[in-house]
Amino acid sequence: MIEAPKPSEIGNVFGLHQPHHMLSKLLWEIYELTNSMSVWEESGSWPVPMFQAFNTAVTAWHITDWLWQSNLETRTALRKRYGIFEDETQKGLRKGLEAFQNAVAKENRSLYICREIANGSKHMRTTKRDGKIRAMAKWDPVVDGAGLVKPGDLVMSLRVADGDAETDAEMCFINALGYWERLFNDEKLLVGKARLPDKIIKASEPSAAKAF
Repeated sequence: MIEAPKPSEIGNVFGLHQPHHMLSKLLWEIYELTNSMSVWEESGSWPVPMFQAFNTAVTAWHITDWLWQSNLETRTALRKRYGIFEDETQKGLRKGLEAFQNAVAKENRSLYICREIANGSKHMRTTKRDGKIRAMAKWDPVVDGAGLVKPGDLVMSLRVADGDAETDAEMCFINALGYWERLFNDEKLLVGKARLPDKIIKASEPSAAKAF
């Protein structure tokens, strides 16, 4: 008898329930963002790259929540790694999460940028915005034609400015992904089956009747 996957123990997450599921989600979003920026695809009805970049920054940053909230064993490992001494009380958990988030933002500038973008995207305007960080959409003239664009066209790029430095948004997100991959591997957090269940789970085919 075919069995459906067990329901998630976490509410309101559409079946995701492990921190490594969010890591998989981040990898998928970076892949989708890169594809959406391709000059080999026509413009669609929606500015998909803008939407995808928004989602990618939010996922990259909120892996912090999924890690810290997941279980005591993971928090213990994170406390040891980052020197966090808050206890398991409600107040301690909240302060511990804040300390963990501040620590990873300090260690990895790309995650610091993702935090700024995620908060700015979610709340539209924030009172504690870092003025050095800017997430931008730019349109640059095409010099050499490729794919569906020709000289004279304008092509969008998504950029992240950090003070006077500027880079592609995709590279910022890839750097954040690399940080998380190292952390997950170092702390052996890729537990269980990382692959999420399929939309359709096929039943076993009945054995063909033998012809006599």
